[in-house]
Amino acid sequence: MRKLLLAAGLLLGSILGAVLGFGGGVPTIPSSPTYNEASQIVATLNALINQLNGNALGFGGYAAQPGGIVSLGSFCAPAAGASPITCNATRGSAAFTGITITTTGTTQNLVINNSLVTAASDCLAQWQTTFTAGSAVIAATVVPAAGTLTVANVNAGTTANAVTTGTLAFACTN
Repeated sequence: MRKLLLAAGLLLGSILGAVLGFGGGVPTIPSSPTYNEASQIVATLNALINQLNGNALGFGGYAAQPGGIVSLGSFCAPAAGASPITCNATRGSAAFTGITITTTGTTQNLVINNSLVTAASDCLAQWQTTFTAGSAVIAATVVPAAGTLTVANVNAGTTANAVTTGTLAFACTN
């Protein structure tokens, strides 16, 4: 019964890991008589726990998260400022001032200095701000590089945008 529960837990963990984007890196349990006791796979279970908590990427999380929340890495929310803003975390909410994305087709690059970002990082960004009605300010491209995240933004709407401050949310994995 214990083996069945252990196998079900590992299967559920691997499915959740794949769905939440933490897949890969967790060693599989070979089918051999060496793994007859749960105590013999402690390293595998610890690797799975670390993977789900974000520790396999080198930051955030621990096995006893409050409320059972799975860590998605570190979070930052620096004070509002002009580009570039420094936000050293795997995800964050960067409040920018001096946004000049006004008329339709206008673009502006905003930069987040981030020591955890590399050229191989996979990053997403999205505005949390409501801009002028009819304008459609979007994060068009997100380009990670060593220590920086450059987000090219564009007004893809039909109306000029008058909002000059806004909050851009981002998340990166390595």
